[in-house]
Amino acid sequence: MASSVPFTVEDVYQGWPNQPILYRIRVPAHATGDSHPDQVIRYLTARNPPKGASGVPHYRGELLAFNTVPARDWNLGRLAVSNDSAEGRFILASTETAHLDEAVGLLDAGPAWRDKKVDLVDLLDALNDYRKSDLANDNKDEVSRMVTDIQCMNHVSAVVLPIPASIATATLGPEVIGVWTWQPGHAHGIAAESHTYSVIQARDPGLAPRFLAHVTDNGTRVIGFLLERVSDAREAGLADLEKCRDTLRRLHALGIAKGGPLRRHSFLVRGDGAVLLQGFGGSFETTDREVLGLELEGLEHVLVQQPSELEKLNAPVDMELSNKLLEFLSHGLMHPFVLCQRANSKRVTLTVEQHRGMVAEIAANNYCWTEEDMERAKQRFGSSTDVAVVGAADEPTG
Repeated sequence: MASSVPFTVEDVYQGWPNQPILYRIRVPAHATGDSHPDQVIRYLTARNPPKGASGVPHYRGELLAFNTVPARDWNLGRLAVSNDSAEGRFILASTETAHLDEAVGLLDAGPAWRDKKVDLVDLLDALNDYRKSDLANDNKDEVSRMVTDIQCMNHVSAVVLPIPASIATATLGPEVIGVWTWQPGHAHGIAAESHTYSVIQARDPGLAPRFLAHVTDNGTRVIGFLLERVSDAREAGLADLEKCRDTLRRLHALGIAKGGPLRRHSFLVRGDGAVLLQGFGGSFETTDREVLGLELEGLEHVLVQQPSELEKLNAPVDMELSNKLLEFLSHGLMHPFVLCQRANSKRVTLTVEQHRGMVAEIAANNYCWTEEDMERAKQRFGSSTDVAVVGAADEPTG
């Protein structure tokens, strides 16, 4: 048996430059305990990127000074900066079999209530194909987007995928919606949304797209789910008000508030006129009539919004803005003030030099960003509607 095996970097999680970096790698399966017959996932972590490294996650693994890992059983590798490396790259210092929830915050988004599961390894090739079609280079995911499917809105990671053979049936189409997030900090959201789907599927299954399977990590940890793709769906408008009210009342009858901000794309209007609900990440169980009544009262205001969030997201790319944002990324990270301006108004008021100075300021302040900092930035550079605060624990690159 080989003592070492090659690997590929599948993804990287990186917060601020003073926070841990976590690589998700794929290696060939070799042991009887491996959950997948061909490939398995391992993790590599370091306390923070090497000094002077960019704050942009290195999806290609440029910071790694090695291209093989031990073939024995382990799930977490500890990285260290080599003293012999003038470039400050990582070496693999040790490997271990760790409790990933305690070691690096990778929690289980269970419990699994559906009998079908699909491992993420089985979806990775489809995910890579999606990336190749969506990204023109290493950085474009920060500045331009392909057309976003309505069912992929408001998730950390959601993609349209070919349906896995293990769950295909005659009543399902050729594609599904995959929703998952392996990164630390998102398990609770996945678990809450999965629970809401379990209630809907048990008591009013026609209210939302069908929940088809759980997505797992190495056959164990639940990290997401697969949903039926409603291929002929459109977002709701004012003409659909009464049908949307009836649909929302059905959710309330289950003792569930939609929660979070309602949007036009929260309602999927099928070709036959039927209306489904989607996006239950903020949903919660309640029988409070005042809470449920407020959701219904605000529905008309939601449906008259023009343009909708989906329309804004899929609008033609502003190439001048895109080029400016690429320059911003060369500073190592995108400042939270810029991220908020992009999200809320699609405009950025900072010049390249002003952004460089803002990045230097936040780095000198140990990447802390407060309400007072946001107010000062708005006074200096102009505000956008409802600009939110991004805390030091939030991911800086969107």
